[in-house]
Amino acid sequence: MFRNLLVSIVFFIGPALLLFIARNMVLIGLLWLKNRHKRELEHKIIDVTPIHNHIHPNWFVIIVVIISLTCAVTVFIELQKTDDVDPQQYVPAYTDDSGKIIPGHWEPKAPKAD
Repeated sequence: MFRNLLVSIVFFIGPALLLFIARNMVLIGLLWLKNRHKRELEHKIIDVTPIHNHIHPNWFVIIVVIISLTCAVTVFIELQKTDDVDPQQYVPAYTDDSGKIIPGHWEPKAPKAD
């Protein structure tokens, strides 16, 4: 259960980081194009007017949280499903009586006898 929670957290943080990185890369590209265009039209006027720029819009944060929560919940639910998994045990490699090497493999576990 703890492992499933950790994996779900990774799937929550991962999409959020990717979306913020993609957003920032697009904004950097747009700023570069805007500054390039401004430099072409520049008249050497110094403007010191303070401008408050909001770092990111609230709707973007809401979308990121919704996508991340969807990914995390979906992964957690899928990791909790154990109905279709057959219990197995790993048999390591060994040599049989004739000296032949048998590679390691998975075998179905025998049901417990009560």
